Formats: sequence, C-alpha cells, structure tokens
Amino acid sequence: MEKKPNGNGYEVIAADTATTTQVAERGNWGRQMDYILSCVGYAVGLGNIWRFPYLCYRHGGGVFLIPYIMMLFLAGMPLFFLETAFGQYASQGPVTIWRACPLFAGIGWAMVIISAMVVIYYNIIMAWTAFFIFKSFTLELPWSNCDNAWNSDNCGYAVPPNGTMLNGTWLNQTMVEMMNMSMPNRSVTPAEDYWNKIVLDKSEGIDDLGPVRWQMALCLLLSWVVVFLCICRGVKSSGKVVYFTATFPYVILVCLLIRALTLEGASEGIWYYMNADWKLLKNSKVWNDAASQIFYSLGPAWGGVLTFSSYNKFNHNCFRDAIMVPIINCGTSIFAGFVVFATLGFMSVKTGMDIKDVAVQGPGLVFVTYPEAIAQMPLAPLWSFLFFFMLFLVGLDTQFGMTETVISGFIDQFPDHLRKRKTLFALGICCLFFLLGLPLVTRGGIYVFELINWYSAWISLMIVGMTECIAIAYFYGFRRFIGDIKKMLGYETVFWWWYCICWLFVTPAIILFIIGFGIYEYQPVYYGTYNYPPWSEALGWVMAFIAPTMIPVFMVVNFLKSEGSNIIEKFSNVIKPTKEWDLAHGTSPETNPAQMPLTQYKMATTMNGTKPGQAV
Repeated sequence: MEKKPNGNGYEVIAADTATTTQVAERGNWGRQMDYILSCVGYAVGLGNIWRFPYLCYRHGGGVFLIPYIMMLFLAGMPLFFLETAFGQYASQGPVTIWRACPLFAGIGWAMVIISAMVVIYYNIIMAWTAFFIFKSFTLELPWSNCDNAWNSDNCGYAVPPNGTMLNGTWLNQTMVEMMNMSMPNRSVTPAEDYWNKIVLDKSEGIDDLGPVRWQMALCLLLSWVVVFLCICRGVKSSGKVVYFTATFPYVILVCLLIRALTLEGASEGIWYYMNADWKLLKNSKVWNDAASQIFYSLGPAWGGVLTFSSYNKFNHNCFRDAIMVPIINCGTSIFAGFVVFATLGFMSVKTGMDIKDVAVQGPGLVFVTYPEAIAQMPLAPLWSFLFFFMLFLVGLDTQFGMTETVISGFIDQFPDHLRKRKTLFALGICCLFFLLGLPLVTRGGIYVFELINWYSAWISLMIVGMTECIAIAYFYGFRRFIGDIKKMLGYETVFWWWYCICWLFVTPAIILFIIGFGIYEYQPVYYGTYNYPPWSEALGWVMAFIAPTMIPVFMVVNFLKSEGSNIIEKFSNVIKPTKEWDLAHGTSPETNPAQMPLTQYKMATTMNGTKPGQAV
C-alpha cells in the first residue's frame, strides 16, 4: 500500500496491485469515444421517436420543452452524473458497487431485475422491426392497399362523415343503401390491418395465447443473436459496434427529415408539433410527463449508466460526459419530433383526417401510422427499409446496454466462477431470455407484451432512483462523494455542489412527485378495447414490486449480518463501506471525517464523545 496526502491534509491509501489486477480483468473501454457513443446509443432509444413527439404535441407543443428542459437539469442530469461518477470511481457493476454502503445492496439487484424484465419484452419490438425489414424487400409494400386476401371488409383510409370506405373505395350513404349493406363501425387502414392480422395475428385475449408463431420466433432469435454478437466480448466488442449503431441512425433521420419536408402537408404537421399553448403549463400532468420522459429516455436507475461508466479509466472526464450525453439525448428527441410530425402532416393530407386523429404514440406510431405514410411515398420500399433499419439500430444499443447490466451484475458478484467464462455466460443469458420471450410471439403475445410494458418499469424504476439518491447523498455521504470525484478528475467546480443540492432535496422530491401522481392517476392495464382479467393485473403488480422489494430485503439481511453488539453498532457498520471497498479506494472514514456520511459522523461523535479522527 502507498500512502500520500490529499488536498485536505489527510493521508489517502492508493489502490493496491490486487485492485489494479481486478480492473484489468473486468476490462476497460478501448477509447473514450467507445464509452461516449455507448452512452448515447443507450440513452437514445425508441422512446425518443415514438413517445416524446406525441407528448410534445399533446402538452402544448413548444411549451412542453420548458418543463422538459427544467426536469432535465433538475433530475436527469444530476442523477446521470451521480451514476456516471459513482460507477467510474468504483469500477464495479450495479450489484457489487454497493459495498460502498451495504445497507442499500438491494438497489443493485433491483436494477438487475428491472433490466432483465424489460429486455425480455424490448427484444420483441426488435423482432417486429426485423419482420418489417424483411417485408420491405419487395416492389410493393404488402400494407399499401386493401387488395390482399387477408384484408378486412372495412379496410380503408378514413371514415367520411356520411359514408364509409370499402376495399379502398369510398361509398356514400345512398350507395350503401342501394347495395343493401350495413355501415361498418369504423374503417381500418391497410397498415393497421397488416399489423393486427399478419404481424400480431392476435387472439381474443391473454387467456388464449395459442401456439408460437414461427416467423416471429425466428425474428426474435435473430434479434438475440445480434445482441449476443455485440456483447460476447464485453466492452471490447460492444465498444466497436456503437461506432455504427449509434451514429448511422442520425444519418437515416436526416434523410427521412429531408424527404418528409418535401411532402405535401409537412408544414402543417410541424406547426401542430410546435404550436404553443401556454395555459397547459398550469397542468400538473404536463410536468409529470416531462419528468417521466426524462427518466425513461436518459436511463438513470436502470443500471446501464453505472455499468458502462464502471469500465472507464479512473481519470476519465465523466463530468463532461454527464453534460454532453443528456443534451444529445434531449436534442435527438426534439429532432425526431420534426421527422415524425412532418410525416404525419403528409398522412393527414392523404387520408383527409385531422392530425390529432393520426398523432399517436408507442407501437401504434411506428408500426401502423408511420408505415401507412411511407406506403404513400414514391420508392416506398426503400424508405420503409431505412426507417425500420433505423429503429432496429436505435433499439439495439439500448438492448445490449440492459443485457450487459444483467451480465455484469452476476459476473461481478461471482467473479471466480463467471469472469473467465463470460462469453459462455452471456450466451446462456441470451438463450434464457429468448426462451422467456417465446410467449410474447404467440397469438396472444401482444397482451403479455402490454402487461409487462405497463408494470415492469413503472413505479419500481422511480423507487430505485429515489433510494439511490438518498443512499449516496445521506448515507455514503455527499462530502465523501465529492472527494471521490475530485480524486478522479483532479479539480472541483461549483456545479458539483449544485448537484449535491439536487441529490439531497430536489431530485428525490421530483421522483416522489412522479410516484404520487402515477398512483393518483393509475389505470388498470388495457389494450385497445380489451380489459385484462383480475389475475393478470395482480401478476402485473407482482412485476411492479418484485424489484423494489429487494431493497428492504437486503437491508434486513445485511443489518443482521453486520458486526456489533447492539442495534446502534450494527447500523453504524452496515452503512460503512466494506473492507474490500476501503482497500480498493483509499482512506477509511474513521481517519478522514471529510469522507464520512452525515449520519455516521453524528453517530460516531455521540458514541465516542470525540470527533472522528481525533484521539480519544
């Protein structure tokens, strides 16, 4: 061990050879750009394309950017910097990193569980995207008309006030009466017909899953094969893949925007997107949706940010990255909104429907509305391929980021058994998740998909994020944490203390608001007009709470295992870093009060009658 003074006059124990060897075994990013592009690819996901533009339109257009940007600076960026700096300093995954404060070890397992549940259904989206890619290799897109044998009788483009569409032909009321026909309840576009009958082939409900559909199963298998090839060698392989997967989607987005701007109705669509309604700022739901979108899009509390930063070199400038990545993520969301709404404006002109009737979010946007618009363009198969290939790449970065979180969590916890077999273990994890995803490619798979999507990362993600803030700021100690960051970067700025205020008060308050508002506005899961049976809703609540339940469970377990003859001593020990942490990262808190958490500082002073570090 080597001792050397730090800036406060206290001696700091440098990392020993064993620690250096451990970091070398885990691996590092080959270049700084590998990490930056991985973070950008992880943060920029499908939500930037299919959720943000809709929220922006729904909540006052350009006015929505005000709460969105405020929440970015008050919650998103502080939490992103916290995880980036914490992961880099520890060089550990989301589970073993809580050697810093064993009382909160359950946070790491909660992150792993959330990511594991989400990757199962997230790769189904990748499978749908792959299916559309293959179907784009044709001279005419199969969802471009209503002349197919599988089309519904009421297939059409719009619902005129006094008539209906039948096989793409408008019939007024007189023609319907002459033909002795009944008016359909509503028309469906060819793309909607294709989505429901060919892609999903959905059953009547979650009680009727039906057999596995082999075409979708093969697409799911392909998606998992691609994910495995990206992560098979850890950051050494994924760090190279992101040079293409994180940058090429921007090239396609630019091409799609240029094409969309040349279409009729593009200006009306953009006007709808950016139209400002200042009165909506008084609506609390606007602020809740802005905060939620930051959380889901930027990726804190999932474990991916911690995992990626743990592979950084010790002196990497994580502060710069924690500013740059959130801004790029936010800018991508805004840019994607122009692409989407310029195309929806064109769709509005072609169908005669108002933009508010074609502006949707989620799978309905990217698998129904947007394909319908593409089908009306010249060279439709080309634009279809580019669009779905972009979606595949955008989803791929997020997918292998979450998968790497699960893998790193287990490997860091059981290094002797798994580290030398990481490739084999990664293969086993991918195979397991593929098998768990098979129920989602049955005829009732869409109902399972929506159930997992509804509950798996809703309240659990917020609880984990808020607990993480409290654990670092109050128990590990914000003073100690700032000292850790200073050790890595060699300087200190006033921004870090602003972040401390956010970690201590602002960010937890915002997350608590999101949780409260979400519970207040809770609706049981549904899909379209289908209402789920009670047993499935109960299963959803189990998925919602299984991850955050790990936090109190590990609190109790580690408290009982901690040393001490009474409750106060046990609590004092369970909130202290473990011996492994002290050996790897320097001074013990007992000799350095500047690095002691506030709760432990008061407790030590009370018990000893002296200040920590002072002779008794």
